Amino acid sequence: MTATRGTATRGACLCGAVRYTLAPPYRWLAHCHCAMCRKQHGALFATGLGVARACFEWLSGEADVVHYRATAVFERPFCRHCGSKVPAAAHLPDVLNVPAGNLEGDFGVRPDKHLFVKAKSPSDRITDRLPQFDAYSPGTRLPTVELPRVAAQPGITLGSCLCGTVAYEIDGALKGAVHCHCSRCRRSRSAAFATSSLAPPERFRFTRGAEQLRLYRLPETAQGYGTPFCTRCGSLMPWVIPGVGALVPVGSIDTDVEVPVRAHIFVGSKAPWHEITDTLPQYAEYPPPEAAQQIFL
Repeated sequence: MTATRGTATRGACLCGAVRYTLAPPYRWLAHCHCAMCRKQHGALFATGLGVARACFEWLSGEADVVHYRATAVFERPFCRHCGSKVPAAAHLPDVLNVPAGNLEGDFGVRPDKHLFVKAKSPSDRITDRLPQFDAYSPGTRLPTVELPRVAAQPGITLGSCLCGTVAYEIDGALKGAVHCHCSRCRRSRSAAFATSSLAPPERFRFTRGAEQLRLYRLPETAQGYGTPFCTRCGSLMPWVIPGVGALVPVGSIDTDVEVPVRAHIFVGSKAPWHEITDTLPQYAEYPPPEAAQQIFL
């Protein structure tokens, strides 16, 4: 896909330290369901926009970027303050892969494919009609790297960050999840939306690496919003909220189990380039109390 020339678009991480601008023509806008993208973003999939380096400019925050590389193929950089993913070098020397979840407004193109659907989460239901590929799309000659399977443990849900520094476990299964399309979730996950579940506090525990987490809290206007992430790889991790439970990014789960998604919330703020094609209930903001009580049960 190549977009025609048009108006420049701005992008930023959740905390605003890293900012940039970009412009068409664009090379691709694709959803990737690979385990590495899921784990680092904490989302069911990541969506990347191919931007020519000549059409991209950093505005601030280059010194705030952590350059993490999980494999020799791609770098996976993120903001050291809030964990948001930031633009990275693509497989083509003159192109950057920009996380679409951090872009403002409608930049004029729509996703054209799903990649690595063979590795997608059991909780991920693809309901649109875009082409699907088990790995890269035809014509892209790159080595594929699969994360090792995590051995299941009876009665326990396991999860971890991409680099393996941080791990957690939950007694029993997670009962439900929600897709949140608010701008905060999109920027924190650097994805189309966040998919989160809630684990009762007595059933959740970190098994290693909790000291390597950094919790970013938005300023006073949003005291109820926080994003913990691994300071080594930038992966979004569960947020343990006192008196409530652990808010779990479903993309970070290792166990091959499905967490049923119950609804879309904050669709009034959803990304204009993302189309909702399933039949789940949709709420412009928070769901009504009676519906909210059913989401995580």
